[in-house]
Amino acid sequence: MARSPEPRRETILTAAFTQFSRYGFRRTSMEDIAREAGISRSSIYSHFENKEEIFRSLAASLHERTLGEAEACLKGTPGRSGAQAGLAERVEAALLARLGPFQEIVTQSPHGGEISDENNQLCGDLVGDSQKRFRDMLASALKAASRADDIDLRAAGLTAAAAAELIHLGAAGIKRGAPDVSTLEERLHGFVRVFLAGLR
Repeated sequence: MARSPEPRRETILTAAFTQFSRYGFRRTSMEDIAREAGISRSSIYSHFENKEEIFRSLAASLHERTLGEAEACLKGTPGRSGAQAGLAERVEAALLARLGPFQEIVTQSPHGGEISDENNQLCGDLVGDSQKRFRDMLASALKAASRADDIDLRAAGLTAAAAAELIHLGAAGIKRGAPDVSTLEERLHGFVRVFLAGLR
């Protein structure tokens, strides 16, 4: 079915996000989304085939946004306290930009667990691709820091890719146990500094 380029598509996505957050994915119908968007159900079908496609579109948009913000953080200007502190600040900010929005959805909606499950089932390919892209971004930042002698990957016996994977896995574990975004931010702050201190 052909997709219309009208701005109404964004209205539908916004309405769907509201409904998924309020009632969960399973209990939300296309009729619910149409009512929230203030349009007819047939209008939705001119943009999306079904509820699953709407969910995937929301997920894809969020992944792209968080990746873009994370990349901007990693390319940011180092802080005043020196190159190592600047790297830690940038990595921490990138992790928060990447993980924070997802954590906010899961912890603030009463249906966060269900939304997370649906994301894994319906969007596994999107998740895998975005995780790889984020690890590649981290690896590039760490490789640049190593070349600038801000960190010593060789002394730690790590490649930039391996270090990026460890940071990503550690942060993902921290995210799972954090009850809210502020706790996630606090834990990431300590984790990143401890990890990078081991690479000096």
